[in-house]
Formats: sequence, structure tokens, C-alpha cells
Amino acid sequence: MNILILGVAGVLGSSLADHFIKQGHNIRGIDITRREEAWRIDNIHKVQYIWKSTSDILLEDLKDIDIVFNCSIGVADRPLGNYSPRYTLESNLIPEISLLETLRRSKIKVIIYPSSFNALYGYRGVYSEITPICPVGVYGWTKGAIEELYLTYHRQYSLPVIVTRVGSAYGPKMRSDELIGRLIIYFLKDKVFHLRSPESKRLWTFSYDVLSFYDNLLDKFEECIGSRLVCAGNKGDRILSNTEVAEIIKKIVGKGEYVPVEYEPGELINGKPISFSINPKLTRDLLGWSPQYSLEEGLRLTTKWFRENLWRYNL
Repeated sequence: MNILILGVAGVLGSSLADHFIKQGHNIRGIDITRREEAWRIDNIHKVQYIWKSTSDILLEDLKDIDIVFNCSIGVADRPLGNYSPRYTLESNLIPEISLLETLRRSKIKVIIYPSSFNALYGYRGVYSEITPICPVGVYGWTKGAIEELYLTYHRQYSLPVIVTRVGSAYGPKMRSDELIGRLIIYFLKDKVFHLRSPESKRLWTFSYDVLSFYDNLLDKFEECIGSRLVCAGNKGDRILSNTEVAEIIKKIVGKGEYVPVEYEPGELINGKPISFSINPKLTRDLLGWSPQYSLEEGLRLTTKWFRENLWRYNL
């Protein structure tokens, strides 16, 4: 198949590109990152790389494409996305309208939007595919709004979209400003880490499990059009606090020091840290998918990659 990946130079986009290339698919990628700086893509010589913003996508960019993955997250991400609400709204939501207007004039078979999971909720409870969102930060609100925008285009224009909620993904090549990547780097470099939101909990999903999720989804995408699916969890679906994650990484690295500091916006609910559980039964039954990596297994593989590539990161 011919697959277009928007945000192809990012963590998820690059992983999907290399994964699908190995399966024999043809990959076209669009990103604002220069081609020579897209270091996360191992097989970039096999990618038809277009250097531009997804806001400026044209019908000619979609020629002969079967499937679109929109992995471009916008400029404003957590925690900046919560500290700068106007910037977050303008950079995350507005460009999607331009993109969808172009997509609805195409003949794409399916458009997959990888949304967030943790950022969409702001209360203590059990989260499933049908749980109403309740974000407590502007960043989470924009992710939920984009989901609704995609599904509205499906209802109004029969645009073949699928929304997938990805639980905080981590793994080799992950961003250094995400909690797990930053903890590993700081511990390996013997630097004291300031741990924000120490007792807040997040659902971490290893990148290899994310890739297997999308494999299963592509096998059954026609059954899933117009749906929200949950790509979240780890073996046993353990949901740990940031402090617990730091302790596991400290043990794997063999050293590490951290100091708990303040909570980020949206990480406290009525004065208590975020805590929840999940029930993604609908997705797992439909796709026949479940996470195969425990948090410890994923963290060991991620730490191994960072040890071998520590030269990339200056602190």
C-alpha cells in the first residue's frame, strides 16, 4: 500500500515509516523538519520526503495514497500546551481544519489520527473507549476537540477516519523532553532530576506494542472507520506514579538522583494527584490486540538505546 505519514520525522511517524517499509509498503512523508535532520528515520532513503507543513498540504501531495497517518502533534505539547493556552489553540487546532478540507477532496481509503489518552481525562475513574472526556488542561482539550473535528467530518462528509487514543508512548528514539527519556538521560549523566507531579499517574505504552496495534488496525480498518479506539497499556496494564517510574529507571540504570517539585497544571484534581484505571475491552476484542511488553521490559530496552545514543543529548 501507499502510505502518507504526516509528521514523519517525529517519534511515532518515524517508527511507523521504518516499520511499514520493512513490510514492503511505499512511504511518503511530510514534515517541517529538514530531511537531513530527520535522524530518527533509519530508512529515509526509501521515503519520498516532502519538506513542508501539513497546513499547506495539497491534493497533489495525496496522489496515489491509500492511507494517511496524521502524526503531526502541533507545535504546543505538554507542559507548554497548558502554560500557553492561546498558542496551544492556534497551533494545534486551526491547522487541522485546512488539512481536513484537503483530505475530504481526496480518494483516501482511511485517515488515522493518533490522539492522546492521558491528556483527555481529569477525574479519578475507569476510562474506556466511550468514557466522556474531561480534560483539565488546554492541551488535552485541543486533542479532544481535534478528535471531534475528525469524527464530524466523517459524519458530514463520509470522510473515512479512525481516531486512536495512544497512551503515553515511550521507547527507543523517544523525545528527550518526555519524562522517561529525560529521567534516563539525567541518571546516565549523573545529574539531579527535578521530578514534577511526583505522585500523578500515567499509562505508559511501549513503542513496539504501538506498532503491533497499528498492524492489527490496518488489517481491519474497514470495520473501524468512524470509531475511537484505545492503543494504551502495558502487560498487566500497570498505571504507575511518576515517582514509581523514576525508581524503576534508577534501578535499571544503576544510579540516579531526583528531587520532587511542583505539580504541572492539570495534574491535581481537587488537590489530589491524577489516578485512574482503564477498560479498553472494545478495542482489544475488535482488533485481537493486547500489549505484550511489561513496563520493566520496555524501560530496559529504552535505557539500552539511550546508553548507546547518549552522545545525541546535551544537557
